[in-house]
Amino acid sequence: MAYTLKDVQQDVAKQTLQPIYLIQGTDQYLLDQVRAAFVSLIPDEDRTLNLAQFDMRETALGIAVDDARSVPFFGDRRVVIIDDAYFLTGENPRTKVEHHVEDLLAYVEHPEPQTVLVIFAPYEKLDSRKKIVKLLKEKAAYLAFGDLTEKDVRNMINDKLRQGGFEMSGPAMQLLIRLTNMSLTQIMSELDKLMLYAYDTKQIDEQAVDALVTRTLSENIFDLINALLNRKLTRAVELYHELVESGEAPLRLHAALLGQFRLLLQVKSSTQSESGTASMLKVNPYRVKLGRQTVRRFSYTALAKAYLGLVDMEEQLKSTARDPELLFELFVLRYQADIA
Repeated sequence: MAYTLKDVQQDVAKQTLQPIYLIQGTDQYLLDQVRAAFVSLIPDEDRTLNLAQFDMRETALGIAVDDARSVPFFGDRRVVIIDDAYFLTGENPRTKVEHHVEDLLAYVEHPEPQTVLVIFAPYEKLDSRKKIVKLLKEKAAYLAFGDLTEKDVRNMINDKLRQGGFEMSGPAMQLLIRLTNMSLTQIMSELDKLMLYAYDTKQIDEQAVDALVTRTLSENIFDLINALLNRKLTRAVELYHELVESGEAPLRLHAALLGQFRLLLQVKSSTQSESGTASMLKVNPYRVKLGRQTVRRFSYTALAKAYLGLVDMEEQLKSTARDPELLFELFVLRYQADIA
C-alpha cells in the first residue's frame, strides 16, 4: 500500500505500526529521517536486544528474516532493518552472499506481529517484474521518494528553520537552492552551517548564503556558462582555470559543460511545459526551470555555436596531448569570433 513520509511519522508517533515497511529512494537525508523514526521506537537501553540491522551485501537475507521471526526480549516490540535490498532491483553484484528470496516471500505472507520489519532499497527503481517486489508493494507500507518538487524542498527548509526559531529571506532561500542544485541532503547540511553562523540574530540573508555555502560542480558550471554566454570571456577563462587548479579533472569538467549546453539546447527547442520537458528529458524539473531562465536571454544560434565548439574541443582533448587550459582559451577565442 502506498505511503508518504508523513504517514510513516504518524505511525511512529501514534504507535500504530504496520508489520512491514518498504522504503525506496536515493535521497540520503530522507532515508536518514525514516531510519531515525524507526530506531526511536526502541528505548536506548533495549536496542542491543530488540534492534537489529542487516546489510544485504554482507549478510544473507535468510538470517535477517529469521531474526524478524524472533519475539522481543523484555520488550513489547522488535525492529529489524534490512539495508541495501538490491535483490529487489535488476542489479547482479559480484558477492558471495546468497539470498533466498523465498524466505522473505513466506515472511510477508505471515509476518511476526511483534516485529516491525523495515526494508531499505536506496535505488531509483525496483524490478516490478519480480514476485517479491509485487508482493511487498501490495502487502507492505510502501514509501517511495520520487523527484522532489521545489515546493517540497522549500517546505522542508521552512520546517527546519521553524524548529530552530530561524528566518531566511526569499532571495537567500532561492540562492541556497540554486547553489546546491536542489539536493536536499546538501541543503540540510548547509543549513546547519548557516544556522550556526546566524545563531545570535536568527536571521539568514543572501550574503551569508553566498559566503558560506560550498559550490558544487554544477553550480560552478552554471557560473562559467553564464559568463561565456554574457560575453564575459575573461571571467569564463578565469573560472575554468580555477576549477582545474582546485582539482577538477579536465575531462570531467568538459563532460559537465557539454551536458549542460546539450540540456540548454533541448530546453530552448522544447515546446512542452516544464514538467513535460523534464519528463521527456528524464531530468529533475528544477534543472529545466533554471535552463529556461538561462535560454530566454540567448539565441539558439549562440547556444549551438558554443556547443559545437565544445564538441571540437573534446575531440582534441581525447586525441592530442595539448594543455586543456590552452584548448579552452582557444575555444573561447573561436567562440568570440563566431558571435561577433
